Parts: sequence; structure tokens; C-alpha cells
Amino acid sequence: MSRCPSRRCARGAAAPEVTPQRVAFAEPPVPPPMARAKSAQMQEFGAVGGARPQAADAIAAAPAALAPAREAIADLDAAAYSATFKIAGPAFVPGDGSAKTFPLSSRKLEPRLTIRAAPALDPTAYLEAHIVNDEEAPLLPGQLTVQRDGVFVGTSRIALVAPGDAADFGFGADDMVKVMRVPVKRKENEPTWFGQTKTDAREFKTSVKNLHGFPVSVTIVDQIPFSENTAITVETLPQTTPPTEKQPGDKRGVLAWSFDLPPNETRDIRLAWRLKWPAERDIVLEPAPH
Repeated sequence: MSRCPSRRCARGAAAPEVTPQRVAFAEPPVPPPMARAKSAQMQEFGAVGGARPQAADAIAAAPAALAPAREAIADLDAAAYSATFKIAGPAFVPGDGSAKTFPLSSRKLEPRLTIRAAPALDPTAYLEAHIVNDEEAPLLPGQLTVQRDGVFVGTSRIALVAPGDAADFGFGADDMVKVMRVPVKRKENEPTWFGQTKTDAREFKTSVKNLHGFPVSVTIVDQIPFSENTAITVETLPQTTPPTEKQPGDKRGVLAWSFDLPPNETRDIRLAWRLKWPAERDIVLEPAPH
């Protein structure tokens, strides 16, 4: 049985996704729904709940599940606009609503490895594999069980990868690469009269150290808030380390730094930004809509 430390398994196999954060003026809260609407919902719930004993009886009366069929690798029939997987022999699917899995294919891919971290969310360095689907059929979407060197390291998900497209997969934490992000400075002003501008300036330092005996490729992802209101301005300060990529994946405010790190060396990245807005208003950070 493969085992891994519970803390490592719980944090998953890949670095967390850095999503854009929008800064906006705080708005008054929306009033709660009408009481009668809540009452109507409770009545509807009660009506549905009343039917549950009958459903339970129907399930109890259902025949026992069939024995699982022998699993076999499917044959691929790829055409210009479709791909069909033909499972050899009969296959039985239980009629009780439970999930059933069938192996469709087995592939061996040669990935390009890199270290990826999003230290504002998680200081863990994750090993990431970049692959290109050079087969005739797509890689289907679903959940992944990730193993490295025969050891379970976590779970992840895969979106549909069409033939010729690329995808990145997390392969768990790399404890030989240390990542630390610390706040260096924060400066706010307190306006003394109406109409003055309020500011909030922040600076962070991220340090990456390679404890391996060989060089590694590293990508650090971080973010600054962005504004869609002309009365709120966001500016990147000069002490910021120039990023390798701005807005990766068209994500506003997200930055990425990619570099090769020799063994037993440390690289520092600085990120500094400043907000300005009218002092008589309050601001909030919120997830940007997709």
C-alpha cells in the first residue's frame, strides 16, 4: 500500500491557482430575502422530503448489484471529427446510480519538468510536468490520481486536452526547493481633510532556494490587485523585479517569474505596489468575475 504524509496528501498535487483580484468601492449590503419566500422554500422542501421514504423503499427493493466486469483496455477508432473507444467484450454498469470506471488507454509521455509555486497562497514548491498530447485522440477530462516514484502524492483534475495541445500536471511537493514569501514594508496614510487621497503601499520578498545537487527550472506566480474604476488607481513600484510574463492565461494582475536556479543557490523576487483612492470611500478586494 502506498502512503504519504497526511499533510502532503491533503494539500494536493499541484500549486494553487492564482486568480485575479479586483479592488472596488465597498457597497451597502443587499437586504435579506423576504420571509414569505423563505417559508415557501421550506414548504417545497417539506413536500420533497415527504417523498423520500418511498424512494428509500424502491432502493431497498432493487436487486443486488451485479458482479464487476473484468476490466480491459479499449481499442481506439479515431476519425476526422470523432474518437471512439471500443471496450473488448461485454461491460456491465450498475443501475443504482453509482459510478463505474473503465480503463480506456495507457500512454507513456515524456514531460518537461519545472518547479512551480504560488507563495501568496501556499509556500510549497510543487513539481510540475508539461506534456504535449501527440496522440490521435484527446485526453478526456476528469480527476487524476497522482503518483511519483510509486508513491501517492495527491489528486488533481485534467481538462480536455485535444490532439496537439499541451497541459500541465502537478506531481506533488518538492521538499528540496524552499520558498518563502515575507512582507517587507507597508505604508498607509491617514488623510486629515475631506477630499484627500488615501494610499496603501505594500512590498513583498519571495526567496527560492534549490537544495538539489542539480539545477531546476522554477516558476513563481504572484499577483497585484487591479481596478476597473478610474477613481481607484493601482501602480507597480520600481523596486519590483521585472516579471517574465504578465497576465499569464489572460489573468489580470497576475505575474509570473521563470528562471533556472543552480544547485545550492537562492534567488530573491520583489513585488511592490500602491493603491490610491478617495479618502471618503472604503474599498474591498473581491474575486474578479470569469
